[in-house]
This record gives sequence, C-alpha cells and structure tokens, in this order.
Amino acid sequence: MSAPITDAFEILERIQDGFFALDQHWNFTYVNEKATRLLFRSRNDLVGKNVWQEFPKAVNLPFFEKYQQAVQEQTPVAFDAYYAPLDAWFDVKAYPSANGLSIYFQDVTKKKLEQQKHEELFHLITENTQDMISITSAEGRVVYVSPSIRTVLGYEPEEVIGSIRYDFWHPHDAKKFTSSTSMNHIDGTTFSRRVKHKNGHYVWVETSVSIKKDEQDEMIHAIGISRDITDRKLAENELRKTKERLQSFVQNNADAIWVINLEERVLEVNPAFETMFQWRAADVIGEQLPIIPDFMKELMDQIHQSVKAGISVASLETIRKRKDGTLLYVSATLSPITDSSGEVIGITGICRDVTPRKKAESTLQAKTQQLESFIETNEDTILVFNVHGTVQRANRAFERTFGWSKEEIIGVELDDLPMVPAGYRSEVRQYSEEVKAGRSLHGIEFILLRKDGVQLNVMVNLSPIYDGSGKVDGWASTIRDLTQWKKSQEMLQLTEKLSVAGQLAAGIAHEIRNPITAIKGFVQLMQSGMEDKKEYLDIMTSEIERIEQILSELLMLAKPQVSKFVRKDISLLLDQVVTLLSTQAILNDVEIVKDFEATMAFIECDENQIKQVFINYIKNAIDAMPSGGRLIIRTEKIDSKQMSISFCDNGVGMPEEVLAKLGQPFFTTKEKGTGLGFMISRKIIENHAGDVKIMSKVNNGTTIQVILPVEQGK
Repeated sequence: MSAPITDAFEILERIQDGFFALDQHWNFTYVNEKATRLLFRSRNDLVGKNVWQEFPKAVNLPFFEKYQQAVQEQTPVAFDAYYAPLDAWFDVKAYPSANGLSIYFQDVTKKKLEQQKHEELFHLITENTQDMISITSAEGRVVYVSPSIRTVLGYEPEEVIGSIRYDFWHPHDAKKFTSSTSMNHIDGTTFSRRVKHKNGHYVWVETSVSIKKDEQDEMIHAIGISRDITDRKLAENELRKTKERLQSFVQNNADAIWVINLEERVLEVNPAFETMFQWRAADVIGEQLPIIPDFMKELMDQIHQSVKAGISVASLETIRKRKDGTLLYVSATLSPITDSSGEVIGITGICRDVTPRKKAESTLQAKTQQLESFIETNEDTILVFNVHGTVQRANRAFERTFGWSKEEIIGVELDDLPMVPAGYRSEVRQYSEEVKAGRSLHGIEFILLRKDGVQLNVMVNLSPIYDGSGKVDGWASTIRDLTQWKKSQEMLQLTEKLSVAGQLAAGIAHEIRNPITAIKGFVQLMQSGMEDKKEYLDIMTSEIERIEQILSELLMLAKPQVSKFVRKDISLLLDQVVTLLSTQAILNDVEIVKDFEATMAFIECDENQIKQVFINYIKNAIDAMPSGGRLIIRTEKIDSKQMSISFCDNGVGMPEEVLAKLGQPFFTTKEKGTGLGFMISRKIIENHAGDVKIMSKVNNGTTIQVILPVEQGK
C-alpha cells in the first residue's frame, strides 16, 4: 500500500464521523473504527459483505432510497434517518464515485431527542399559552399560528395560515409600518398595532418579534408573540381623562370631601363640604380641620395615626360639627394618599350626613318595640313560623288560650303542633303551602284543642312574612277563640226566634180563632138538631187539621233544636212558611203570589233555620207594604249547581244609606225591631254555603235574592 493511501486511511480512522465505503455491488470495501462502534459490528465482520444483506431492515428506510439516489444521479445526498434495530438517529452524508459510494455518518440520537423535547415544549407552550404565537416566512406569509388566536381574534388557525402578515392589519397601521420599518430591523423589538377581529372590529395587539437568520444574515422566519392590549389601550385613554374626572367627582360629589396633609392642614375641600358644614373653602384651607368636636378629638387623633400608617377606615359612623355648632351624625371613610413610591403624604376624607337615617333608625326601633308590645299584649294568639314550618315565636295569649307554655311550642314542627287534631293535619299542610306561595288566608274557621283536651272553635288568619329581598321567609298565624262568640250567635238566633214567634202570636191567634168559631157554630147547629150533618163535620175536620198545621209550624219555630242538615224540597218549605204567614198577609191586605219553577229542587239544609230566614224575609216584605200590596216569591235554577229564591215586594223601598247599614247589629227601620233579624238570616244562609243579595229603590219596592247550592244526583 502506497504512502498516500496509508495516510488517507489514518485520516479516516481519526475522524469523529463513522465512515464506510461501498463498491458498485453494495459490498463493504472499508469500515473505520468509529463506524464499527456506531454499528456494533467488527470490521472483519463487514468488509466484503453486502450492506443490504447485513442490514436488511434499512431497505425499507430512507437509507436505501437516498443511497440509490446518490448513485443514480451521481450527486451527494444528506439526510437524517432513524434506524430501529439500533434505536438510533443518524445524520448521513453520501458521496458517489465511479467505483461506488462513500458514506459519512454520525449518531445524532441525543441531539434528536433534545430537538424533540424542544419541539414538544414549543407545542406545549404554543398550544396552551394565552398569548398568540405566530411564525412568518421571509416572504411575509404566516406559516404557523397558535390556537390562542381563537381567543384573541376569533379566527381558526387554518383561516390565517398562508395569508400575508398585513392582510388583517388596520390599513393605517400597515401603511405606517411598511413605510418606516423593515423586518430585519425589528428583531427583539416590541410594537403595537390594530388587527381586525373576525367579528369585524379591531383589536389592539402588542407583538414581540424575534428574527431567525441564516449564515448569510438573511431572514429565515420571524417569530411573534402577541397579546391583546385593547383593555390597556382603553385604560390609557381613560387615564388621560382621570384628572378631569377626579376633579369633577370631587367638585360635584354630593358627599363632603376634604384633603389634609400629614400636619393635618386642609389642602382642599369640595362644595358639598361647604354646604354641609357651612365653612367656605377659603376659611379652612391651610387651617386645622374645624369639623371635629372637642370631645371627639382624642379618638380622631388615634384614627388619623392609623390612616397615616397606611390603613383605610371605612364606614366610620361618628359625629361632626357645623360652623354654627350643631352636630351631625355622619358616615365617613378615611383613606391614605400616597406618592409614586408608596409613601403616605396625606389623608382624604369623604363623609355623608346620616342624621335622617339615625332618626329613622330610632323611629324604627320605637316601632319595633311597639310591634313587640302589640304581639305580646294582643288578646288573640299569634304564632310565627319560619319558611320550613317551625314555630319561632308565640305570645302570651297562646299560653292563656291553649295552656302550653312558649318553651313547649317554640321549635315544634308544623306536623307536630299539639293543638291540631289529627284529622286536620293534611288541611293545615295545604294552608301552609298556600301561604308559603305568598297568599294571605283570612277567616278560616277551625277546631283546635287546648292542652286539657277541650275543643275550641277558632278563626285563623295566615299572612306571609317577607325578607328584605321580597322572598317569603315564613308566616304569621293569628288565632281568635270563637267559642264564646259562637255561643252568643246561637243566643242571638234564639232571641230572634222568640221575637218572630211573639210577632206571629197575634196572627196565629186570629188564624186559630176563625176555625174555632166555625167549629163552635157547627156544633151549635148540630145541637139544634139539623138533619144533614156530614157537610158540617167535613168542614170541622178541615178546620181542625188547619189548626194542627199552624200549631206544628209555630212549635217547630219556637222549639230549640240541634242543627241538622237534611235533604228538603225548597218549594215544600216555602209552601209551609206561606201557610204560616198567610193570615198576617191577609190582615195587612198583602197578596202572596207563588211563582215556583215546575221542576223539583232539593237543598241540603237545616229546615228550622231556613224557615226562620224565609219567615223574616216575608214578614219584612209585609211590613214594607203598610197600605197593602203584592209579594212575589219566585224560585228558579241558575245552573246545575245553584238556585235562586227571590222575595219581591212593591213596598216603600229603602234609600242607599239604609242599604249600606243593613245587617249591622241593632240597626233597624222598624219601631219595635231589634236589627238582628237580617244579620242572623244572612249568617244562616252563609252557613248553608249560600249568598244574599238586596236590590231596593225608594217607592219602587225591594227584592231579596237568596242563592243556595242544589243537591246533585238525587
């Protein structure tokens, strides 16, 4: 081997690259020491052997393609490729010759792994950063943009990639930039411009640019990191107006504002200060703050020291003095004023006159005490529930009425109230749901139990309680014991019955006298020996039956009876009442006309009470026609559920002022009346789930309409 060849081999052995040579048949002709270490094969194991047979898996990799390209085109090739059997990346350069191929290669696995880490880190940053990252080619086309462009500008990345960098810029900014700046001169700089948002408006964007260049100092690409600074731009614009706004705020604020330095000399006050405290600005600027009363100065010195230490004092309720010596309740906020280095250089104060509020609070406290007194001293039981139905409050009347103490009832749940009978609990729950929905319930009649087991007739009113936001926060229950009132009502009804019975006595006496006279006459005739006595006996029998009927009706009216609802034919009831009062009607020259509907109508009623009502209305009609007249009693069905019974007279009628008072206890237009008849009659009708209406005009008569429910399906 000649010396030059020997020298060449020595050089190949010393280079840091792996090197091997292949002949025209792809056989190894030389392998240097570095290549044997990189390929993990000995030189003797490779020389003379075919590269594709020794490394068959390389055939399907870039190695085969690139080597073939170099040989066929007789041009050098360079490439990176991964060889899996060795789990390594190689940087390869192949140089063709007439006799074969020379290959230089390096293990760049570590470099590749580092590059992959950098790429992964780059993608991690670009995919997750809020800033928008873009890469622009030397020609000015966008080749990459991070997903954050969706947040900043509203575009999808693919909508921007491939566009020219200035396509989305504001025309004015694009023109200014291109005319004064070249890309090579903005490396490492930060600039701002307006970029068009997908929605059509412009967004202020600040971009930091880094230029990557090649060995010839030519730009390869530019990397830009951009962020939305629209808010900052707006803030800068607002900042320019801050002084004017602040001055306007101070001068036009309805609250008094002052500024003092660390020596507590007044630097500035606003017009509201002058108005509130009566001192002019010229009188107080440069002086000690004159609005602090003497008895408050020690405390305010302590507070001022805290503010000078950098501590703000908010919503301080205190007392201040006006120039005329009067005192004001104020709510004040004291804040430190600092310079650019953060040092406290003064104190600003702002205060509001809360004297009216203080007075209102005192008034509210007084009213609260009045309300507390009202609840505690009320003769009716008052219970207060929270929104969950738990008793929160009970007054003394509860203890007197029901026998349980406050301690025993407070905290008890609605379903566990001891005074509610078991059969009424579901009804109580239903009422509670209604009042929780915001509805007030009044006049609910109920049966409740005392602690000793005695039943009480009560009337309950339920009212929702609202919190400050208008939301139902609970409810109050007012319970009135009606037991004695019920007994009084029964006594009133009995009294009215006796009154009606007494008034009927004269008519009934006359009614009985007539048949007795006839009987006596016929008896005398029979005694005188008249032959035909059958006709007389029939008349006597008829008159005796009439006496029995009248006496039966009178006894029914007068006799105390337990209230009992039974099914009755309304027309039959009216017939019986008319029979009872027909004599009184005749004596007063009143004609009673019955205009009853042909179809039968039944009602569920207390017969005695309903008759009492009808007697009252008929007697009133007779009394309203002192010179005689006509009373029409009419029945008709309103619908399948209700019917009407009307009593229409053509008497003197009543003016509106009398109608308005009708039904009040002891109000009457009759000389010997009690004023209870109409009130009791209305109450009886209401107890029968009915209603009473009165229509009357002076000299045009009166109509009383009674509406009652009709029995269904019988």
